[in-house]
Amino acid sequence: MDLLAGLAAVLSLPLTLAAFTWYARRARRTGSGQSLMAPFEEIWDPVAHRTHVEVHAEAQRTPETPAPGDPPEEESPGKA
Repeated sequence: MDLLAGLAAVLSLPLTLAAFTWYARRARRTGSGQSLMAPFEEIWDPVAHRTHVEVHAEAQRTPETPAPGDPPEEESPGKA
């Protein structure tokens, strides 16, 4: 029984690291899972994390309204 407990303790770290590696590769390939991997990315690569936060914020911004005096946009043939 002691051998089994010792084996489980020794194998738990590599198995946990392997699971995180698998999930990170899957998340990068599919583009999902950023919320789960964000704390680890912030720890190991803070510049990449800050860049991702900025890109995500930029993607969520609404387009700016034209300022007074800006030339009107060209209307496409399908618009009335």
